[in-house]
Amino acid sequence: MSLHNGRSAACTRRDDQRAFAYFSQIANTHPDETPGTAQARFVANAFVALGHYYLTGIPNSVVADTGRAKEMFTYAASYFGDADAQYQLGRLYLDSAPSDSRQAARWLQLSATKGDCRAEAALGDLLFQGVKMPRQAARGLMWLTLSKDCAGSEEAWVKPLYDNAFRRASDDERAMALVYLEAWLKGRRD
Repeated sequence: MSLHNGRSAACTRRDDQRAFAYFSQIANTHPDETPGTAQARFVANAFVALGHYYLTGIPNSVVADTGRAKEMFTYAASYFGDADAQYQLGRLYLDSAPSDSRQAARWLQLSATKGDCRAEAALGDLLFQGVKMPRQAARGLMWLTLSKDCAGSEEAWVKPLYDNAFRRASDDERAMALVYLEAWLKGRRD
């Protein structure tokens, strides 16, 4: 049996199974919790956690099921307005075959406006590249700039996205991105 971080694989699997059962109980008993309440935050987190478990599965327990993961993320994103769920849903739309860039942009935008760095980066890259949708380089660069400024060590992938977009952007696109950024920041302060 292999060890991971001093714990056996069986122990980790059992912990995941317990967590899955716990999150399922929360989601099943409190799905209609009033959004915006303190308890709603925990319920939304339970739906997001279940979504992650359905994405990856748990050996000998939970079969990976992208459709079920999407349901969990959609509920948390729609009913609770959860930024993490909105980001995850956007990623699912981007990564699905065929991908749906417009739906991805919709969910990423909702998450990005709440300050999720990953969503800001993904949305910025999507808009800058203009894959399967109209290219909006200046808006994309604005979102990438916001993301670069809030990204931590776990989001090391953000800076190269920003650097590449900045290098490829024209002077006009950079100037317009700055205008968008200033307006965005002003709106956040007001």
